[in-house]
Amino acid sequence: MPKQPTVTQIEFPTFSTVAGKETGHYYRDTFAFDTCQSSDLNATKVYHAIFGYLPKTVVYAMKVRNSIVKWLGFSTAGTEIALPIEEIKQGNKAGFLTIETVTPNEVVTFASEKNMDIWLSVLEVTPGQYAISSLVNLKTRMGRAYMVIIKPFHKIIARYCIVQALKTQRIPN
Repeated sequence: MPKQPTVTQIEFPTFSTVAGKETGHYYRDTFAFDTCQSSDLNATKVYHAIFGYLPKTVVYAMKVRNSIVKWLGFSTAGTEIALPIEEIKQGNKAGFLTIETVTPNEVVTFASEKNMDIWLSVLEVTPGQYAISSLVNLKTRMGRAYMVIIKPFHKIIARYCIVQALKTQRIPN
């Protein structure tokens, strides 16, 4: 029987380009996992392996979330964040996200709206280990209240998306 992929919550990486963007009230987390030490694996391929193939249940959950929060003044921009790998380039849009940084070691996306600013980072922490980090600057009381409610779901969904990419071998491990 194949081994279940392991995804571990770790400290937010201080060497990520997202580190230091925290302001006021914020939320951040990081989930790490091991990969095979393939010479051709990089942050872009890992980003694509996770966000290019979001499980249908996650896309559905994002649509349900949007139908609820639009009445509270939150952005409900595109839930379709998958891009072909060759389009993962600085400045391109992936649904509601804008690709801010692309290097062999890190891909960073960003979104801003009235209630919060959001960054997602895919970072090679060490050879064979990657981390997916989220940073959310909460600009309003409504943003803070939203984060209290959504945080447990965010953690479940983040782990689930990573595990699916590992189980299907889109990320070799």
